[in-house]
Amino acid sequence: MNTDARLNALRYYRHSGRNLQADVEALSANPQGVVVWLPRLVVLMKAADSRHPEMWQNLSDNPSHPDGWYVHLLVGDLSLARRLASEVAPRSWVCFQRGLRGTAPHRLRWQRLLRRPHL
Repeated sequence: MNTDARLNALRYYRHSGRNLQADVEALSANPQGVVVWLPRLVVLMKAADSRHPEMWQNLSDNPSHPDGWYVHLLVGDLSLARRLASEVAPRSWVCFQRGLRGTAPHRLRWQRLLRRPHL
């Protein structure tokens, strides 16, 4: 299994029907967009209104009163992701969809994401 998160992210994009370059450009232009592209971790996310999941995948959308972070893609080292998450503006929710976006939208308390799992 390949441990380079960037290659796994590229694999996701090959099957997602989305365009990586367009998504990175949208997030880079979004004042509340986040792009992390490292061998250990890939994160594409933006500030979001958790009550409007129909807008989450519009990565250029920049809500005026966001209450969550929409994580479009997270691949790689979850412990590193948690450490970096503590550096962004805290919000009430983390919003996401699993897989290739065919499932229902999910919300999870932001503080729960930051907690380490019990071993």
